[in-house]
Amino acid sequence: MSNILKVKNLNCQRSGNLNCQRSGKVVLQGLNFEVEAGKNVEIIGSNGSGKTTILRLLLGFINDYDGDIYWNDSEVPSKLQEKDIHCFYQGHQIGIKPLLTVYENLKFSSSGFNSSEEEITSVANKVGIKTFLNRQSASLSAGQKRRIAIGRWLLKDFNLYLIDEPFTTLDDEGVELIKGVVTELNNRGASFLITGHRPSELNSKKIYLEVENER
Repeated sequence: MSNILKVKNLNCQRSGNLNCQRSGKVVLQGLNFEVEAGKNVEIIGSNGSGKTTILRLLLGFINDYDGDIYWNDSEVPSKLQEKDIHCFYQGHQIGIKPLLTVYENLKFSSSGFNSSEEEITSVANKVGIKTFLNRQSASLSAGQKRRIAIGRWLLKDFNLYLIDEPFTTLDDEGVELIKGVVTELNNRGASFLITGHRPSELNSKKIYLEVENER
C-alpha cells in the first residue's frame, strides 16, 4: 500500500516563539513514521511533547527543522503543496463561531461552502446535531460544538486529515462517533494523523512522544 506521508529523522528545536529554531529546547528528535493511504497514525504525548508542533510543521507553518518529509510516495523530500495532497486540518481550537447557528457553522466552513442544505442536514443527523441546526452555537455544550467540527470532516472528501486532540470534551458516545466517522472515511481511502494525550481505541499505529526533561 502506498504512503501518503513519510517522515524521516525529523528534528526540531523550539525557542520562545512557535517556530523551531537551531538553538533552544529540543521538541522532536529522530522522529520517523509513515501514514499509509486509508490508514491512521496517532501521535501520543503529554503537554509540551511536540504533538501540535508536528502538525504545524507538516502544514508548513514551521520551516526550520532537520530531516525529510515525503508526500505521496515521492522519492524526493518536499513541503506540502495543494497539488500534491488534499488535506484537512483541525487545530485544538476548533473554530466554531458562537454567534452563528449550527447550520451556518457547517455551511460557511471551508469544507461545507459548496454543500447543499440536504447534504448539511444529512451530516448533522449523522453526528447527532440535526435538532440543533437552527440554534446559535453559543448555546451548545463543548461536546456538541465538537460534533459540529466532526461534521465538517464529512462534508468534503480529503486525502489526509490532520486533527489535533479530537477526543477532547467528548463523552463515550462522542468517542464512538469519531471511531465510526474515521472508519467511514478510511473506507473511502482517507488517512488520519491525530494527536492526543492518551491512546484511543482507533485502529491506528501509535507513536509515543516524550517531553525533553523526561528523556
